[in-house]
Amino acid sequence: MKKYALFAGVTALAGFTAFSLHTSENEEPSVSTTLTVDTTFSHQQTLQRSVHMLGNTFAHQSIEIKPEEKGRITQVLVSSGQLVAKGELLFSLDDRHQRAVVQREQANLKEIERQYNNLVRLLPNGAVTQADVDAAQALVEMQQAELDIATANLQDKQVTAPFSGRLGLVDVSVGQNVDSDTVLTTLDDPSKLRLNVAIPASYLRQLSIGQSTDLSSVEDSAKVTATLTSLDGRVSNQTQSIQAQFLIDNHKAGLTPGSLVMGELTLPSQVEVTIPLQSVVYRGHQRYVYVVHDSVVEQRPVSLGERTGEQVQVLSGLDLGEEIVYRGTVKLRDGAEIEVIETIDTESTQGKQ
Repeated sequence: MKKYALFAGVTALAGFTAFSLHTSENEEPSVSTTLTVDTTFSHQQTLQRSVHMLGNTFAHQSIEIKPEEKGRITQVLVSSGQLVAKGELLFSLDDRHQRAVVQREQANLKEIERQYNNLVRLLPNGAVTQADVDAAQALVEMQQAELDIATANLQDKQVTAPFSGRLGLVDVSVGQNVDSDTVLTTLDDPSKLRLNVAIPASYLRQLSIGQSTDLSSVEDSAKVTATLTSLDGRVSNQTQSIQAQFLIDNHKAGLTPGSLVMGELTLPSQVEVTIPLQSVVYRGHQRYVYVVHDSVVEQRPVSLGERTGEQVQVLSGLDLGEEIVYRGTVKLRDGAEIEVIETIDTESTQGKQ
């Protein structure tokens, strides 16, 4: 009986196995390939941008005072930090030789002019020719030029202020020998200050001459107004930025040239196409979104701009109002079938995940 029962059990198991194999060979279970996603739409957003500004100011006019000629200082007429007016005498150099040269050239000119005048009086009588008079006139002009040169050399021994401003340190003394490379002092016009700032070239079209912003001095937090006065003529190849120059009216601020200032330059707001950052797929250097067409997605490359919160600007690749996948991008591929579970208004729920 035990042998019969064992035989019956083996027979039943073999029959069940054969039935299972037959079923698996002829019937395949159904597997769904449709992926579920949440979607949203690209929309317009007003983007407000600003550029951080940080730099050292410098005087609108600023020079090093140097003598035109070498020589020995005979007068120091100013002191460090003094305010001077345009044309004011600052230093004198020994000019005895130049004065003597001027006197000699004046005497020579007087004699040549006398000879010329004699020839002019004799010309009507035919005692001299017109050519003689013309030659004498040329000598007068040449001698006048020599006198002008001597006078200029004499004037170069007097060092004057080319514009009104404040002097720097005066560190020279009477009797000191100097040459044309010796810095006697510096002169700055502090009434107006300039500030050069590098601004990304992508903002170039949003800059306009006359734009202004409030800056603060790092030293004492004094508020100053800076106005954009000029832009460089080219963009830097290395930094892809452009130099912008701002002018600061320093009458009220009273900043010292070289002061460090900082602040933000607010740019005109612009309406741009934006999408949630969560919708963007990153693959190497490429950026993609999945655009929904009925129940199928298209993988589309996009060029992105600035990020504002959880939104990012779309520079190209996507039009306003197109439906894109918001959540569920991990398993998607180009041409995949999808089922939209929810369409989310990310414009009014920024930051919601």
